[in-house]
Formats: sequence, structure tokens, C-alpha cells
Amino acid sequence: MLATGLVAAASGMQAAADETPTTRLTLTATVDGRNAPLSGEFQGFSVESADFAHGYLTKERMAERLRTLGPQGVIRLGGYSMDLVWPAFGAWSDVPAPPKAIGGTVDQSDLNNLKQLLDDTGWKVTLGAPLKTVIDPSKIKNPLRDPSPDVSLEQVVAEAKAAYETLGDDLLGVELGNEYDNVTTLTDAEMWETAKQYRAAIDQALPTAHLKVVAPSANTAKTNTRLDGFVTAALADESTNPQQVLSEVASHWYPWSHCGSSQMTIDQLMSPLTHTNTRSKLAGIMAAGDRLHGTIPMTVNESNSASCSGMPGASNSYATALWSLDYLLQAAQSGVSRLQFHTNTAAICGDFKPRDSADYPISFRYYGAFCAADQAALDANELSATPLYYGIWAFRQVPQGRFVDLDLADGDLDKVRAYAVMGLNGTLTVVLINVQDPGKAESTYDSVTLNLPSSYRRGQQVTLQSSAPAGFASLDAGRITLGGRTVTPAGTAVGTAQSTAVPVEHTSSTVTVAPGTAQIITFSH
Repeated sequence: MLATGLVAAASGMQAAADETPTTRLTLTATVDGRNAPLSGEFQGFSVESADFAHGYLTKERMAERLRTLGPQGVIRLGGYSMDLVWPAFGAWSDVPAPPKAIGGTVDQSDLNNLKQLLDDTGWKVTLGAPLKTVIDPSKIKNPLRDPSPDVSLEQVVAEAKAAYETLGDDLLGVELGNEYDNVTTLTDAEMWETAKQYRAAIDQALPTAHLKVVAPSANTAKTNTRLDGFVTAALADESTNPQQVLSEVASHWYPWSHCGSSQMTIDQLMSPLTHTNTRSKLAGIMAAGDRLHGTIPMTVNESNSASCSGMPGASNSYATALWSLDYLLQAAQSGVSRLQFHTNTAAICGDFKPRDSADYPISFRYYGAFCAADQAALDANELSATPLYYGIWAFRQVPQGRFVDLDLADGDLDKVRAYAVMGLNGTLTVVLINVQDPGKAESTYDSVTLNLPSSYRRGQQVTLQSSAPAGFASLDAGRITLGGRTVTPAGTAVGTAQSTAVPVEHTSSTVTVAPGTAQIITFSH
């Protein structure tokens, strides 16, 4: 945890708030032992299979960035390029990759390097498997768009076998394609039968591994129609228990889009609408999980702010630091087992490639968690943390425990987001996020009075903030600090850790949160 700093900083913030328009709110924390737990493996990244095939993910530079986020997490290998890579294992070890394999070749050396990364960080992984050339060719929506190398199910199984033999239990599952409903005409029942087919083939090659599949990884619609249909098909199949096939039930979610002519603004990203739409999406996912009686983890294994690589000027702005912190806590509180942000792993900031470029599968994403300032920085293994990374890092300061109810009204979502977690040792961590743009004159301080569930003696807060005058629109991640600390291009946290005392009167505490900041407050007995 971050070390204690000076109380003067909190006093200064209160003095500033006394002279600035302030919104006053009261929130009551109520313990409910049925609420969702917050685990150490909740967060992770989704990475293009092409990044893995090119060795970018497994370069030594990535380990430090994962370690800074903590010793637990899950990497999903997949995305758009899942059907564009060539698995070179077993009988295909020495077969040259065909021209259509623009995502690169995955071989044993990649798995060996991945094992080193996982050993160094404590993280785990799911492996994406090609789908388009395994199924009936007549089921492909548009065969001329992104034509895929001819990978068979036997070739997929050879890769899965090599991956399990290399990674062991650090391999959590094998994912079937990417957003099958966007690229195929498979019905829900056909996708379920395909999942069974993959599972049976893998089980035959690895009879004692019990390696299961990840599906259906449907698209990002606010509704969960394809997810519900897939679960319905699985439950209707009396020959197989879904638990025998699926290691997790995966969904994708991007609240906004930059595909085609679609646009996203910072105001839209930070709006109550984004929050409530996300809440509906997550509730639908968990409703599907309830139909499975909670026996299979429900995950959002690919997500970010806007689909199609993010929105320039918004997805890479300071606003995403607060948005991602809010989203991670919202998703965890919903009961979803894991949330993984899609990111690039080796790109120069802003060096975006068009979709028809051969480099597109490994190009810069505006919503990425890290990027290199220039080619020299990339060559020196220096990847700067983006605002998204800072939001994830802030989330990792919240200890494991169980969520506590806070009665925040929807009418206040334009001012603040609030969460509380009861730690395993009885401490209470409250996260308050002022979602008002510090660059706008009409933004107010939030003065939040907390009615605590029991009596506490001490309170300490850590602040996520940016010193950039542009407010939410700032693209300068170097001005962001978390408790006075920053992340270097080498991936390590530096600076003097700072926290400030929060006044507490037994079961009550009032906390002031400046516009465009988040306070992570820990109350202890």
C-alpha cells in the first residue's frame, strides 16, 4: 500500500473546495454478504494473436508492466487476427506459412517465451484458436474480406496440445474464434455444436488435461441476444453438461464505436448513459450466468472505450483513466469474473495503420495501455503508460474483499461514481470518482458524506489526478499521478508514495473530491 503523506494536502483541497462551487452528497454503506467478491485475477488484457506471433507480447519489456499491476492477471490471446495466424506445431512445424497468414506464425519458441513471461509475472493466459476455416465454408459471411490461411481443426489441436504441455495450468482455456456472429452465419445451436467439436478433439489429444474451451465471444451489442441464444442451445443439449465443455462464457463490450463513420466524444464516454448502458450489458451477462446456475465464469474478455481501435483524442485522453477505473469497479461489482482491455503491445504512439495494411493486426490502438514515444524508444524497450494504464493501476490499489452497497442515485451519476469494498481484514476501501471535467468552469467539487457500516478510527486516501491544464482532453499521460507516483517508460513505478489523512468520526466521514480526480480511501479500525 502507498505510504502516508502529509495531512496538509487534504486541508489544501478542502480550502480550495470552500471557495469553489460544491455538490454535496450523502452515501450510506450497507454490508451485504451476498454481494460480489473482488478477486486478484479480475483484471487483464486482450492482445492480438498477431502480437503474440511476432514476439511483441513476450519481449522482456512486457513483464515489468504486468508486474507493476500486481502478481495476478490474465492475458487473452486473440482478437481480429485470431484467424490470420499460422500455428506451426506437430505435423505443421515445418510447413511454411501461406501468404494469407498476415498475422504471422506461432511456433514453439513463442510458447517458450510466453511461459517465461507468465513465470516472471504470475499471470495466466487463454489461447485463441482459428475458427473460419474449420467450419463449413458456406457459413462465412464474406469470404473475400480478410481471407484466412487454411487452418484445420487438427492443426488447432496440435497448437493447443503444445501450449498445454508448455504452460500447464497457466493455460486456462482455448477460445473459439473472434466474434463469430460478425464473420459467420453460424446459428447459436451451430456455435454450441462447434464448441463441443473443439472440446472433443482437444480432449482426445489431451485426455488427462481437462482443457476446455472459451465461447461464444459474441460481438459488442448492448443486448445479449447471441449470448442468450448460445446458453439456450447449451442448456437444451441433454447429451452434454455445459460445464464439461466451457471454461468460461465470454462476451465483448465496447460502449461506443469508431467503426465506419461512428464517432465518440469525451463527454459521451464519461456520461451517465455510458455507465447505465454498461450496467444493462453486465446485468444481461450475469442473467445468462444465472441460467447456468453460476457454475461457469462469465467474462468480458475483450473490451475498451470504442471499437475499431478507439477514438483519437478521446480513447487516449486523460478521461479514460477515470473511465477505466469506474468501469473495472462496475464490472467487478456486477459479478463478472474478469474484464480484459484490448491493447497493443508494441507500437509507436499515434502510428495507426489502416485496416487494409498488412501491419494492421499489430498496429497502434488509440485505446492501448502502453505505446512508445518514437522508434528509438521502441527499440530501447521503452513503452510509456497511457491514461488507460493509470486507471487499471488505480483499480489494483483496491484490496481483495467483497463489495458493500452504496446508495448512489442515478441522478448523481453526472457528478460522481462510488464503490466500496470490505477487505478480508475488516478494512473498508471506498473509491469516489468525480467525473466532471476539470477543464470546464462549470464543474464542481464533490463533498461526499459517508455513513459507514461500523465505527472506524482512521482514514487515508490516495489520489488519481492529472496536472495538465487541458483537463479530460489532455493527451499527456506524463502529467498523471497516482498517490504522487508515475510509471516510467521502463514500466516501473517511481516517486514518493503519498496518502493523506481523512477525518473520521466513528461511523461518519466527509471526503472532498476535486473535478477530474479519484480518491481511494481506506478506513481502518
